[in-house]
Amino acid sequence: MNIKKAILAGLLFASPYFICNYMVFIFIVPVLALIYSNQKIKNSHIVLFSVFLPCIALLPIITYNIATYFFGILVVAVFLVLFLSITRALVRRSGNPIFSICAPCIVWTSLIYLLNVNSLITSVFEVGVLIPISAPLIWYIGSIGLTTLVILFNSAAARFLVKKDVLSLVVAAALLVMFVGSFIFSGAQNPDNLHASNNPTKIALIQGDVPRGSIFGYEEDLDSRIERYVNLSQTAINEEKPDIVAWPEYTLPIDLANRFPQKMHPILNVARENKTTFIIGSLVSEKSKKNYHYDAALILSGNGDIRDIYYSQDPAIFNENVYPKDNGNKLYLNRMGIALCWEELNANIFRKYAKHGAEYFISLSSNADLDYSLLERYASFFSRARAAENARYLARATQTGVTQIIDPFGRPVKTLPAGRSTFLAGEVYSIGRKTFYSRHGDILTKLFIISAVLGIFITEAIIKGNSAPRSIGHE
Repeated sequence: MNIKKAILAGLLFASPYFICNYMVFIFIVPVLALIYSNQKIKNSHIVLFSVFLPCIALLPIITYNIATYFFGILVVAVFLVLFLSITRALVRRSGNPIFSICAPCIVWTSLIYLLNVNSLITSVFEVGVLIPISAPLIWYIGSIGLTTLVILFNSAAARFLVKKDVLSLVVAAALLVMFVGSFIFSGAQNPDNLHASNNPTKIALIQGDVPRGSIFGYEEDLDSRIERYVNLSQTAINEEKPDIVAWPEYTLPIDLANRFPQKMHPILNVARENKTTFIIGSLVSEKSKKNYHYDAALILSGNGDIRDIYYSQDPAIFNENVYPKDNGNKLYLNRMGIALCWEELNANIFRKYAKHGAEYFISLSSNADLDYSLLERYASFFSRARAAENARYLARATQTGVTQIIDPFGRPVKTLPAGRSTFLAGEVYSIGRKTFYSRHGDILTKLFIISAVLGIFITEAIIKGNSAPRSIGHE
């Protein structure tokens, strides 16, 4: 592959993340076509290409953080080296066309499971989140299952371009019909059919538009920030009469409740005076340990006191001195699941909430550090996928965008423009029924991978047995 084709392959690889999410159906077709073409590819070429590809694809991340850009290159390069090397070896090893088509998706999904030591490591490869409006398919297999089928479509399309064979065309066509059918079904559905009751919970999401470039926003005077959020909250209460007012992650970048309780008075007062529940993103310190903090959400009752605290189970690995804390499977306000920013990448957190009876979700994110509108848009796909996988409403509050309310089909119902200091009010409905994915997780995807591997090995053994020379007996 020459430099020009490599650049085009890199741009195509990046296209679903930053240009059009539906480009995910062809984003690795050129790379797989090279493998199917039987051209000799040296290991050194795979390594160079695997490094070059993310250098092009991850360029927008430079505006976020240069260290994250190089960390991303490392992660993607290691994944691609493993993916391309193993896939090439498997495709060359067998002449079985079914094995050849399935090998890429088996390797891709298996690597996601094997490398899943942190949500960040594998989230970029979980491309199924980019097509959340895909019920009922996503209700059964989740975003990782969608990822498996997307890679299978890419491999079938790539093999057809090279081999022009009927099997690849049939597989690609069948998958296309399946996906298009799911898109049409999701787009046509009325979420009212899923509601457990006709009594919604009204939520006001406050988007204060803190200075960009820092997740904590230390650059801004804290008193000014609190005043702005309190004023926006009071306006939302006066105009919309919400049951819950939600402030984004790290709206309070220090532990006011324990260190500066007097600064909490304006917040507690607005909750008490309006008899309204508040959920506020805040840093919370561990009293017994120095420089040991939690990414948390304070839950204020209508009486103006701190009723409960949610602690992030999976905080961002780049947040210094911020550590996870297990909340068990606890639900908040009796039936709500809460998540904080990075946890949107972790499908299991939301799945367990739904499995244990959560009827809707609230997610608080900062996103002030995502100084790039395309990155904000990409981050919002994870919350849409989490809503669709579990057929739940999800209200997402952010500092700068994308603040939105998402319906059980992964469709944004209401969205605020990024970079504006305002609020979004809307209704979320309780949903009691559980999807197959909520109850059983990735079991169908894992069964598919195991069955495909076993089936391929059995077929290989049969073919080799039939082709082995047989001895001829003598009379």
